[in-house]
Parts: sequence; C-alpha cells; structure tokens
Amino acid sequence: MTKQLRLLGILFLSTIILFNTSCKDDDPVIDPLDGDVNVADGMYLSLSGSDPSSSAGLTAETVEADSFTSQDRDGFIGGYIFLEAGNYNLVTVVDKEITATIGGTTTTESDEGSKCDYNEYTVVSTVADGDAFNVSPAGLYRVTYDQMTNEMIVYRIDHPQLIGNATPGGWDEEAGTELEGSVTADGGSWSMSDIVLRNGQWKVRFNCRWNLDRRIDAGGGFDPSNGYQIFTNLGGSVDDLANGNDQPNIEQTEEGTYTVTVDWSPQSGWSVELDRTGDAPVISFDPGDFNWGVIGDATANGWDTDRNLIYKDNNGVPTWYGVVQFTDAGNFKLRINDEWDLALGGTLPADGVVTTLDPAGGDIPTPGAGDYYVVVSTADEGGTWQVSLSEIGWGIVGAGSPSGSWDIDTPLIAAGFDAGVSTWTLTGDFTTDPWKFRAGADWALNLGNDLATLTVDGGDLVLSAAGTYEITFTFDGADYTATAILQ
Repeated sequence: MTKQLRLLGILFLSTIILFNTSCKDDDPVIDPLDGDVNVADGMYLSLSGSDPSSSAGLTAETVEADSFTSQDRDGFIGGYIFLEAGNYNLVTVVDKEITATIGGTTTTESDEGSKCDYNEYTVVSTVADGDAFNVSPAGLYRVTYDQMTNEMIVYRIDHPQLIGNATPGGWDEEAGTELEGSVTADGGSWSMSDIVLRNGQWKVRFNCRWNLDRRIDAGGGFDPSNGYQIFTNLGGSVDDLANGNDQPNIEQTEEGTYTVTVDWSPQSGWSVELDRTGDAPVISFDPGDFNWGVIGDATANGWDTDRNLIYKDNNGVPTWYGVVQFTDAGNFKLRINDEWDLALGGTLPADGVVTTLDPAGGDIPTPGAGDYYVVVSTADEGGTWQVSLSEIGWGIVGAGSPSGSWDIDTPLIAAGFDAGVSTWTLTGDFTTDPWKFRAGADWALNLGNDLATLTVDGGDLVLSAAGTYEITFTFDGADYTATAILQ
C-alpha cells in the first residue's frame, strides 16, 4: 500500500470516530449499562433483564363509589399495558434511576362480574424487593396496583364490547356487541360491521364486565377500608375516551348502520372510529302507543281507574313495570290507554315466572292480599305479550337506608289504599348517606330526586340529619310521593 493510501485510510477512520463521538454526545438514548433508564419519574412494570418502558407505566386512577360514581383512592394506580410472557417487577424510577423494586407471589382468583365467563385474574401479593412474578400468556392486560392493600391485579383483556340503549342489545349484561380483532405490543384493533346504532347512549367495556370487585365485603359499601372496585369500562366521547364511571355515557345522535372500530395504542391509549355505512332500519312499533295499566275489583280503584305501569326500555325490549296492591278477593286484567282496545287475561301465577297472556283471556283471579311486582313486555313488537307477577313490592335501599347497603332492600309495609291511593310505610334508622326507593328488589324501576316529586331513575335521596324516621310512600295510580318524619 502506498503512503498516500495509508494516510487516506487514517483520515477516513478518524472521521468515523469523530462522527460517532459527536452523535453519541447528542443522542438522547441513555446507555442501559450505566445504570440509568430513559423514562420519566413514576412506577413501571419491568420485564426481568430489561429496562422499564414508557408504555408500561401506571398512573393515578379513581375507583368505584356509591351510586355508580367514582372516588379517589390513596396510592391507587393502573393502566392498560401489553405484556410479553415473562417475569416482572414493579419498579419506581426517580431521576432516571430505579429507586425501589416490588415483587411478590401470585394467586388466581375469580370475580363473577362477567356474563361472558371472563372471570379469572391474577392477584400479586406485593412486598418490597420481592421476587419477580410471572405473566403468561402475552397480551393486553388491565393492570392496577393498590398501595393500601399491597396488591396488584393483572387481568388479560380479550375483547372490547359496545353496550347501551343505542346498541342492538341495549344495556343487557349478556347482549353487548362484541368486537373482534387482535393486539400486539405495537397496538390493537377490534371491529364489527353492520351495527345498527339508534339515538341514545353507549359505553365501551371489556370482557363483558363493568369492574373487578376487590372489596372485602361485597355488600358493605365503598368505604376505602372495605377495599375497592376497579373500572373496566370507558366513557366520555369517541375522540376522548377515558376510564371509569365518572365518565359520561357516549351520546349517539345520528342513527344509522355503522362499522365500529375500537383501537388501542401504547402511546395514545383507546379510541373509537364510527364509519356510517347506511341508514338504520325503520322502526314500525312505537312503545308510546301502549300505556299499560292494571284494573279490576282486586285493586285500589276497582273497575273504574287503572293503576298505571311505568315504561322503560329494557335492553332493547319494551317493558312496563309497577307494584300493585291486591285484595284477598276479586279479579283484575291488564289493558292499554285506559281503554279495552287491548287487554290481557288468563292465568298468571305469582311466582315470578314469565307467562304469555292472551288478549282474549278472561279475568285474572287475585293472587291474594299484598304487594306484587308486575312486569309486562313484548319481544316481537306486540305480536305476543309476556307478563310476570312476583310477591315482592317496594323497598328502600342504599348506604343511608336502614340496611346500610345498596344490595339489601328494607321492604316497605303495605298500609292499604283509600280513595284510590295506595300507601306504604316504614320506620327505621337513616344516616345522611344516599338512598332510593326501588321495586321488586331490582333497579329496573327505581325512584329518587325529591321526596315530594319522586321520578323514575331520579337522583339519590338524602336526609339532612341522621335519626329514626317514619317514611310514608304513596301512589295514586299515576304519581309517586313520599314523606320522611323524624321521630
């Protein structure tokens, strides 16, 4: 090699070294070998042998509170994270240094909150400097860490689902519209075509469930000392989805046939795309044309005036609800619009079993003196009518009620009827926490807002002072009212 070529090679090599040194000085990527990690301060799931990634960070979240609301919880963080199969620790990063490591032991538990059998999840009992815990298989997971109970929840997401009265299945727990798709570490997408969306509301939830219940006593309310419930649903708007019950239902204002796509990315989280592909089918059946009531000499008003039922859409099925006081003798029928154009009769046992009644059926004998929960519905646009009758009436439920629970009803006592007005009473201890009236120990027909003007699905009722109250609840065949007198 000539002297000129050797000199040229040295200059070329020097240029490469100088260039690489300059780039390294400006390169924002931190060498993992020097002990630093290139993520912001926070807590991250870290795969054994790897530095934590910004896509595996957990942030502060709310948990469930009374009346389907949300509340803050000290030290509660979570997120939706794609996890490769392997062993993980939860690490704390401060100034690009790992300052604490958390591990623990795992158990598999089940919460029957899903109607689609996605009930098993992993609980990690955490300790400082604990061993790494295993996650398998790879997938998108709902991950939370609760510092009050020292536990992590790791729950694999199978699919998103649309649910609400704007969707074909309504709010039915088992009839949500499940989207199909897949997910990788780079992101996921699930979609379905030809979905009919009506004017109304809907939400996105995962694995057919609203939450994971980690309360110590499922009927013991939402005090932080009783544990917590993790949200597994999204609300807000299609272009601004957020986690939790504190997010409003998504409003659907344009009916039509849609292709719905739900996307997730580790950088930007969840989003929904609605592609309108056609008009919605025309609805020929109008529930507003059917104002059902109960009438007969076994009821408060005899054969003169109906005891009106309350209409509500029940997961896409037109349904009417009410509580009727019957005497120990006499008969009754169900009819619409205070007229005899359509009336139902026949045999109706008071066992809660749904029975198809015949428009040509005869008078129905009283089931006996007492309160009865009546439900009328049609699943085929008035082709047939289904009715159930249950020997259970009005009750009071809620944290402020005598039961102290949103799951346990305190029955109201029937006090008979006079001049067409049915009356119920209850004397019990109340707190200043919220409560409501509901029928049939079910939320389909519940009343709130204000004692003097009770409304269906109204807000929670609250008394200004705790104490023993006499509650008087009345129904005149159309309107409900109540009083609360401190004893």
